Amino acid sequence: MKQAVNYPQAGASATIRPMNADTRTDKPQLPELQLKDLQNLIQQWGQPRFRAKQVLDWCNKGVLKPGEMKNISAGLRNTLNAELCCEPLQLIRRECSTDGTRKYVFALKRKRFAGKMIESVFIPEEKRGTVCISSQVGCVLDCPFCHTGTQGFEANLTAGEIIAQVLAIKADLRAEPLPDELHSDITHIVYMGMGEPMANEAAVFDSIGLLMHENGLNISRRRITVSTSGLIPQIQRLGDIHPVNLAISLHSAMDDKRDTLVPINRKYPLADLRRCLDAYPVGKQRHITLEYVLLDQANDQDEDLQALIRFVNPERERINLIQFNPYPGSPYTGTSRQHMKEFAQHLISKGIRATVRRSRGDDIMAACGQLKADTKADTKADTKADTRADIKGSS
Repeated sequence: MKQAVNYPQAGASATIRPMNADTRTDKPQLPELQLKDLQNLIQQWGQPRFRAKQVLDWCNKGVLKPGEMKNISAGLRNTLNAELCCEPLQLIRRECSTDGTRKYVFALKRKRFAGKMIESVFIPEEKRGTVCISSQVGCVLDCPFCHTGTQGFEANLTAGEIIAQVLAIKADLRAEPLPDELHSDITHIVYMGMGEPMANEAAVFDSIGLLMHENGLNISRRRITVSTSGLIPQIQRLGDIHPVNLAISLHSAMDDKRDTLVPINRKYPLADLRRCLDAYPVGKQRHITLEYVLLDQANDQDEDLQALIRFVNPERERINLIQFNPYPGSPYTGTSRQHMKEFAQHLISKGIRATVRRSRGDDIMAACGQLKADTKADTKADTKADTRADIKGSS
């Protein structure tokens, strides 16, 4: 017989950490400028408007340093450096997993938040390459099984800082491609890194628009996924403005348990979430993903399984069962691999699409729930990592 596990209980009623106002006093960031905005600026600087397209073409290749834009005049390069923040992120470190996954540690350059860290991940497969991007420094929520949540909330990212993650990884892949059996280009974007994307709504929505724009990276909305813990008003607006793929960090279909595992449930309980998901626009042959980290004795019992079966809408949703990725000091342990398979089979027997996600990058703390940009940790060499990575001087 297993011993009882004393997991955390639902605590205070607060569901979202307070966020500091982010007064923009910094220079405009090049990666967040649309073509028409850059055209207007360049015209104000006394340069022909067509130069803007040339600059954006370089940006879309991952080149943000004006000095490397070879068909741009020296005068315009100097003006770009003087008037804009061309590189809003500084690459601190790159780590490489044995499975090809790459984790990038970036520091912000904005004056108020200079030096604060975020992490992004590139996950290569045979026919696709997925970038997992962050939307906040730390996280405004406090899910007790997630390593990012232990960092606390420090800042919202701008749209430029979100896009800059993608561009920096694109440049790295061009400079050093992966082996032939793995894809070395970016085909998919997932907002599943540090932070709750829907708590940084304006910047996240702007960044989605930039990613999809024909003058930007021109990524189809069918290849962009936003993951959220369930901020219902923001999900509704996402469906109205940018109906990209939606993933919900569910982790329990029982309110009392979800109140602890996903504290935003105290504000937006499962019944409200169910109505919201039923109304979210889902394209033909598309689906909403319900993410479910299986935790030993916390959400993997028969009552949890039956509640999940009752909650899911099999015609519109699938369930992604995720292995718990441990981190130092975590109060949780993961469900055994065998039990995960049995859990999935029970769901499948009820006509529910369920898969067990293969963990990627866990040897470099790049797997689901493991991202936490700790400054002290980031200054130490990791014997499993490729620490040859570019360490660039601060600007």
